[in-house]
Amino acid sequence: MRFVSIYTLSNGPIVNPVYARVAAGTTPTPYVAGMPLSSGDLLVIDALTCPASDVPLGFPALDAGAALLLLDAGDDHKKALAGNIGFRSHGASRGYHVAKRRSGSGATRCCISEVGDSTAPASLYCASGAGNQEQGTLQPATLQVIYENQVETQPMTEEDADFFVASLTTAAVATTDAGTPPEGLIWFTWIYSRSHSFTASGSYNSDADLGPPPSRTITANLTYTFQGALNNSTQSGSFQFLGLQERGIYQNNGMASNTDTSCGWTLGSICPSFSAPASLYWYDSSPSNTNNVSTVTTGSSVTVGFNAGTSGGGGNASYTYSNSVTENITDWYITQQTSANWIYAQNTPFDGNTTDPSKINDSRGWNGLIDTSTFPVISTSSLQFAADCVWKTNTVLTGEISISVVNLMRVDYLMVDKVLGFGNAWADWWKQSNPSDGFSIDMSVLT
Repeated sequence: MRFVSIYTLSNGPIVNPVYARVAAGTTPTPYVAGMPLSSGDLLVIDALTCPASDVPLGFPALDAGAALLLLDAGDDHKKALAGNIGFRSHGASRGYHVAKRRSGSGATRCCISEVGDSTAPASLYCASGAGNQEQGTLQPATLQVIYENQVETQPMTEEDADFFVASLTTAAVATTDAGTPPEGLIWFTWIYSRSHSFTASGSYNSDADLGPPPSRTITANLTYTFQGALNNSTQSGSFQFLGLQERGIYQNNGMASNTDTSCGWTLGSICPSFSAPASLYWYDSSPSNTNNVSTVTTGSSVTVGFNAGTSGGGGNASYTYSNSVTENITDWYITQQTSANWIYAQNTPFDGNTTDPSKINDSRGWNGLIDTSTFPVISTSSLQFAADCVWKTNTVLTGEISISVVNLMRVDYLMVDKVLGFGNAWADWWKQSNPSDGFSIDMSVLT
């Protein structure tokens, strides 16, 4: 059984596909304030029938080790829940799951996972040309802008709901260890997970009279780990650290086609970008620029000074936290554009982030056909990536601050017209989707 017991807080029937899966085969118990819940239990709050003011009724259960699941929550319900965990994501969701643990030394760790529709601006371009090197008939490539920044919504699928609910079997377990920060150090960790997906399709015939290519669902499974700490040693004064590490797997869910005349959708690039308020000052970030390497290590190291509780300067202590992850980027490159903005892109057979149509033609061989062997394995399957940034404050903040993350994703589909063994015309469609995730953190918990 996934949970020991399931309790529900609702003012009417619960109609939600996530709940239908969670409650399948069980008999949930209506929750009454004051009921003793414990680790392994789940409290479900239906935001469609309960006002946001009801959410604090679940705080004792959350503090006792039970997990909490908000159904069809919006910003008001998430903000109410943030009154307990100090963290919230922005926007509506179908399922919003929270598990919280506190270590013996006082450090708090919260795991938050979310599922819902994916809505993001999207753009579609088509580059095309004709001729090939062997015949000496190459012609200049042309570029058509099909649409730009058109908002698209990918509804939550049955598979999305299944994946989310399956993850709940381990979510509570994953938070049982709240880490190793020592007693006396105020330290919070928030681990947030969700997926974004979009449909890559080229519903447009190119100027070369090729296409349209088949459709494919592209997915990015993302985990954001926020670490917050109060530096309050008497030697350095009081301020706060806040770190964010994003890890993800970006995948095409299988090639729609992989022949010398029809190849895609290949992963071209993904560009993570973090935005923080002016009250947070850059301290460290990674990865830095890389090229012609097979692996990259992303991470940071921070030493936090704190008052260990004894009087005078002898009460000062320090704790050094380090985290890193190494990923394979064979035949891809990384460019760090700013302190918190990166490009992960295909290096061969063409720059996966290029907007120059003539460069895309490099994927064709001497006979004008697509040389599928030149595409990296990453481009035809999946990329695991990471980005990390640490900020500090100059004073102790006590209000709510907001951080946003944008992940600009691009995929390509290439077609060739084959005549007598030669590729005499070609077209490449590239689709971009620009999903964003917004978060608010109550800095008063780090005081």
